Amino acid sequence: MNHGVIEQVWGISRTVMEQQIGRFQGFLADDGDLASRCQSLEPFGSFRPRDQVEQDSSWKQVIPYSVLRHGDHLLQLRRLSTQGEARLHHRLSIGVGGHVNPETGDDEPLLIRGMRRELSEEICIDAHQVQFRMLGWINDDLTEVGQVHLGLAVEAFLDHRPGIRETDRMEGTWQPLQRLDATDPGWESWSSLLLSTLEPDRSACEEIQSSE
Repeated sequence: MNHGVIEQVWGISRTVMEQQIGRFQGFLADDGDLASRCQSLEPFGSFRPRDQVEQDSSWKQVIPYSVLRHGDHLLQLRRLSTQGEARLHHRLSIGVGGHVNPETGDDEPLLIRGMRRELSEEICIDAHQVQFRMLGWINDDLTEVGQVHLGLAVEAFLDHRPGIRETDRMEGTWQPLQRLDATDPGWESWSSLLLSTLEPDRSACEEIQSSE
């Protein structure tokens, strides 16, 4: 983002969230068609200056939150202090994502275009080749950062293990899902909520166990 330019972020009102998605705390599973879900929500949202909504709990900034998988390994991130969101510094995460800004093109719903852009910026991957599967929604009103954000949780199964592009902002390692403890206090809250809902790849689990 250029210096002096106010970042515009996309979101919906809390009322719209409750009417269109639900009134909930934590993780709400939704295995519907991702494109259809995003397209149906788009008319209810709008862009607002980020500095005006960071403390406004009546407005939810929608954040695509992508879990990257290779077999039964997940990409685990650690957010460094150079990242913009100070409330998440040094936290562990399994979600790649960020704010949705005005995006070019119209071949896909806005949220999916934002999702692909964020992946391309943060991970060494061609995000346009990635196929996503919808997992659900994350709403955590128990934390300060969660009160003003709504997570769109998706997962993508990859055929390789890409590295981190933004190494100055985060660290990344590939970890077996079965070894990730959702109760570890080092996780950011969204990852902790999401981890317990992810199902392992059974064949990958057997391979890990046989190698121990």
